[in-house]
Amino acid sequence: MPRSPTPTRRKQPRQSRAQATCDAILTATARILIRDGYEATNTNRIAQEAGVSIGSLYQYYPNKEALVMAVLEQHGARWLAEFEAGLNESASAPLTVAVRAIIQQILTLKRLHPQLDPLRYGLLPHLRPLGYVDTFEQQLFRLVRAFLAPRLEDIRPRELDMAVFIVVHTLEALCHAAGVDRPDYLTNHAFPEELCALVLGYLRPEPPLLRHPPPPRLQAWKEI
Repeated sequence: MPRSPTPTRRKQPRQSRAQATCDAILTATARILIRDGYEATNTNRIAQEAGVSIGSLYQYYPNKEALVMAVLEQHGARWLAEFEAGLNESASAPLTVAVRAIIQQILTLKRLHPQLDPLRYGLLPHLRPLGYVDTFEQQLFRLVRAFLAPRLEDIRPRELDMAVFIVVHTLEALCHAAGVDRPDYLTNHAFPEELCALVLGYLRPEPPLLRHPPPPRLQAWKEI
């Protein structure tokens, strides 16, 4: 029987001071996770790093898992808000301009928030057995789908959900691999151009086939 999801909070902060305490706790959690890893993270270390009592921490978060989930949700929400703002700026642009703007926005966010990818990819295996549902990709899919839907006549794929799935996973996988194995690509001007060529080559309608005159048929030599 699957476990019920761990609640991310015991109570919501209602005053600015309480919100500041929660922010300090989540910042400390993210710092320890990035620096020392999931296994070395515990509530005592988090409270000490945040400069709060362990009792104050437990007022808002029941355990380490709830803290980790809250960190992922916070980072994901910030990333998606910035990504959506970038999409809105390109809403009326032609497809080629818009795709290039999307890719630039993704790479910019990867550079500004380099911890998010390792955090998500590293922590999800620990959290999924606890019932945690990662909504980051679902929301990313929703934003890209809403962006492409008005351009359906301008793109080749007819199944929009499949096209979004392919585009999002392709960009996510390549940008994540670049961040891990080739971080220099994230600041290389050629990298977004190559990604743009890849995505546009998939999305744009195929050009009409060039019609060449058929090659002349060779006459068979007649035996004399």
